[in-house]
Amino acid sequence: MSSGCRQQAGIQSACPYCGVGCGVRVQHRYQSGNLKTTTDVVGDPSHPANLGDLCVKGAALKESLSIPKRLLYPRVHGQEVSWAQATGVIAEKLKQTVAEHGPDSVAMYVSGQLLTEDYYVANKLMKGFIGTANLDTNSRLCMSSAVAAHNRAFGEDLVPVHYEDIGKAGLIVIVGANTAWTHPVLFRRIQQARAANPDVRLVVIDPRRTTTAEQADLHLPVANDGDVLLFHSLLRHLMDHQALDQTFINAYCQGFEALAQEVRHEKYRLMACADALDLNRESLHTFFTWFQETPETLTLFCQGINQSANGTDKANAIINCHLATGRIGKPGAGPFSLTGQPNAMGGREVGGLANQLAVHRGFDADSVREVGEFWQAPKMATQPGLKAVDLFDAMYDGKIKFVWVIATNPVVSLPDSCKVAEALSRCGCVVVSDISPDADTAAFADVLLPAAGWGEKDGMVTNSERMMSRQRAFLPPPGEAKADWRAICEVAQVMGFHGFDFASVADVYREYAALSGINRDAPYLFDISELASMSDEDYANWQPQRWPLGRSSHLFSDGRFPTARGRANFVLPASAEEAGDESSEHWWLNTGRQRDQWHTMTRTGHIARLAESETEPTVYMHPLSARKHQLEAGQLVCLKHAEQTLLAKLALDEGLSAKQLFMSMHWAGPFGFASRVNQMVAAVVDPVSGQPAFKSAAVSVSAADVASYGVWFGDQPPPFDTDFLSFQTGAPVHLWRFACKAPLSKAHLGDHSETMLILDDIGTGASRWAGLRMQGDKLKALCLVGEQPLSFDPQPYAALFDEAFSIQAFLTLTLQGQTPSKLVCSCFRVSDRQILKTIEQDGITSLSGLQAQLKCGTNCGSCLGEVQSLLKQQEADLPGPTAGALPVRASSVTEGEQV
Repeated sequence: MSSGCRQQAGIQSACPYCGVGCGVRVQHRYQSGNLKTTTDVVGDPSHPANLGDLCVKGAALKESLSIPKRLLYPRVHGQEVSWAQATGVIAEKLKQTVAEHGPDSVAMYVSGQLLTEDYYVANKLMKGFIGTANLDTNSRLCMSSAVAAHNRAFGEDLVPVHYEDIGKAGLIVIVGANTAWTHPVLFRRIQQARAANPDVRLVVIDPRRTTTAEQADLHLPVANDGDVLLFHSLLRHLMDHQALDQTFINAYCQGFEALAQEVRHEKYRLMACADALDLNRESLHTFFTWFQETPETLTLFCQGINQSANGTDKANAIINCHLATGRIGKPGAGPFSLTGQPNAMGGREVGGLANQLAVHRGFDADSVREVGEFWQAPKMATQPGLKAVDLFDAMYDGKIKFVWVIATNPVVSLPDSCKVAEALSRCGCVVVSDISPDADTAAFADVLLPAAGWGEKDGMVTNSERMMSRQRAFLPPPGEAKADWRAICEVAQVMGFHGFDFASVADVYREYAALSGINRDAPYLFDISELASMSDEDYANWQPQRWPLGRSSHLFSDGRFPTARGRANFVLPASAEEAGDESSEHWWLNTGRQRDQWHTMTRTGHIARLAESETEPTVYMHPLSARKHQLEAGQLVCLKHAEQTLLAKLALDEGLSAKQLFMSMHWAGPFGFASRVNQMVAAVVDPVSGQPAFKSAAVSVSAADVASYGVWFGDQPPPFDTDFLSFQTGAPVHLWRFACKAPLSKAHLGDHSETMLILDDIGTGASRWAGLRMQGDKLKALCLVGEQPLSFDPQPYAALFDEAFSIQAFLTLTLQGQTPSKLVCSCFRVSDRQILKTIEQDGITSLSGLQAQLKCGTNCGSCLGEVQSLLKQQEADLPGPTAGALPVRASSVTEGEQV
């Protein structure tokens, strides 16, 4: 290292994205003589969750630190104020609202992005001192059905599986999850386990043929909401083939006879189930046989199970099969709920859901008394509060008059999102804590608080396997941004409440750990009270551990469950399930994650390399369905649900069924503008968990009325009105894709364009043109417009901004008419064009050969399915220009116009 800089030892922390809970190491390099630092973020090889691996989002954490626009100072009604003023306003509004309308007129809506300590003080304030349980979390939207299923089956919200079980399983079943994209590092473990043992089988149960399904030994494209029928049919098969563990059932379970009577119904026979779910009978028999013959079976499930009108029943149907075969509490076996957020599990532990109290306690009289006594609470909540959808419905109806939203964006993420926006506009006082002033919900804030972000705050998080890790600060918060736990405590203190004078985040954690001691003499297994006495140094040096602390064996390995009788419960479905009807005139809209984005894009949308995999709001449809309805890729389509409409570009996906659509959940704010998919999702919830059904919205689809398609390159958005608009960050210029119902002309550009070129489409004769704005010899802005959808590669056009502009270079570029490539491997920026070119020119015909040449699939492995599909194609010729590209004749430049 040169004498001019010094390096700080690596700081261990945890990734702030999905529930895998990957460890990272952060290193600073300080330049002597100035304040500049270089920060590197890499995977932590010592962390048991990821062993050094990171997905593409984790690998881009360094770039995520440079959010273009941070909220730096508190604001009240848009005016910057001191923290003391903002805290005083919040405290006074809370007091006034409770005095006039009662404690249930106020609410908090928080997030799985919070650290455990943030969750704890919020829960304590609301449920112990304000006196209401109206504190819910966006984790309600992703895993509350799994929580309810665990409570029904086990008596407590317990995940009985470890990541190490992946390497010990003989059969891995993934249900309702595109794990390769949503939990890439965990899926990498699955790939490695299969590579180490070719006998390990992978079954994927998912309506879509995703990149996860493409890598499976067996894919079952189950009809929408057919999961209870499927797993009841599996249980029927196991019963018929004497494959139950009757000893385990008799000794450790209860309620089996009622369930057995249910599954003896004829509809649960294999052939009847296959026909009802439109599955191949032989494929279904193969799955049932593999499950029957493999004691070490691991079943992973996620949002395709949880986000349903009967998600709790679905999860219990899976758990039933594991209990019935004794495949729980053993290495390599068990039902495994994957959480979506970095501390969704921590929020569950601390009572971050409206129907929980704290430390896995509910609202029974003993729990209310014991928690209240520990907190010395003056006004304990005695009954569950409003769950997320009900909370915002109550706000819409004027019953919730004060809400504090922390680290989440409900205007985008909740179903029926237009109603949510209206509810916030009706609320008497809205407080929002966020890192960005541009978050959609921030627009409704009366009080806007600047929150410390990842890398600027300290605290604990718990991942999907109950592993507790530390997030550690390595940067000072910008401006006056503040940790959420401290902001909450300061409001509590101004209100005159005792018990919130914590000197540090370690103080908060010690009190929380001590509270869990009330479970020591109760059936509950969650008890970390031995940490109540740990020193500041111990907290600072914490290394990842799973709870129960010091226990190496699996939960339930002794056959004991934390229910009243110590037995696990078999659970019957609350209501009959009916698979989706694809003969309906409506389309079935399925929503979910993209690999390279996070939630509503506030932390990832500005990162250029993460913006390349899906560049605009896109709805996916099967090619045959598109052809039947005379729709084409790249065309703008209109989705309708009730009174709401949404515009999105159409893309084709052979992995979808005939009447199924898919659209990602991320597009919002300055990236997706009006194309928020949850406008299309009705507020239908699971009756047990309150979790919304995001996977089965009924919509209609039609071609949008569009006269002009276009793209605007520049550093500012287009200076004219559009009917559809999306943003993609880029370098050296950004891109806005747009569409208009009325034709565009040079007049729309006004002073923003100095030259217009007429571009004749040789193939169709359609009218096309380009508007250019210059600053000296440099291109300042470029607008491409056509009557048909534009298909182009943006990178060569962006390169025109790098140096002195050449009209000939521009014309040559448009003459090429190259169709855009698709980014396949985000980790190493490898496109489908590069892969096909390598196959063609170098004669590579194996995955290992491509990996050696291009590195694709060698990091997180999430792209392996797509790489293997391209290998199978073995096409020698690259696709040429398609309709909608911009081929032109040089002579078509309008005579007399100059650049």
